[in-house]
Amino acid sequence: MESTRRLAIELPEEMAEAVEARVASGQYASASDVVQEGLRRLAQDEAPLLDEEMEQWLRTEVVARYDAVMAGREEGLTIEQVRANLAEARARRNAAR
Repeated sequence: MESTRRLAIELPEEMAEAVEARVASGQYASASDVVQEGLRRLAQDEAPLLDEEMEQWLRTEVVARYDAVMAGREEGLTIEQVRANLAEARARRNAAR
């Protein structure tokens, strides 16, 4: 069984009524089910954006760096440099949200 945790949330009146209407119609068994479905859909909507960002990064930065390393114009990165670069990119992405 999945582990769960209770959260207390506040919604604007209109959203709360929309949740209650979905439960009352029988479309969902509970308010939790409505919120869970909304979060699943949000994650699905964001997934293609992440895929597109990854594809763009691979096509531009990774290919360019690979070509430069193979041609002897640049050296590869150490694992520490890779980790630092990833942490910096993650921080920038989180700050932009």
